[in-house]
Amino acid sequence: MEETSKFSNAQSKAAPNMLNTTLKSQDTSNIRGKISSLEDSLRAMADELSIHKKEVSVLRGEKETLESVITLKTQEVRKTLTNENFKVEEEMKRHYAH
Repeated sequence: MEETSKFSNAQSKAAPNMLNTTLKSQDTSNIRGKISSLEDSLRAMADELSIHKKEVSVLRGEKETLESVITLKTQEVRKTLTNENFKVEEEMKRHYAH
């Protein structure tokens, strides 16, 4: 009976050690899994950020192009209106001169 209790005693001492080893292994696995998940999320966010930066760059280019077009059109309209105003003034001078 003494041998049975020694064996039983050895098993009871080994069980917590196995449990601790298993828990440490699971903790390490969980931490590694979480780190891997965070790294994946970080890569996805970096890719998305890169896409948004490119989109902003394209939009800036479009904005500059539109500003240039608007400036040219404004100058053209101003020139046309100035010419029309000059013609109207000349017609008025001829009309009232007679």
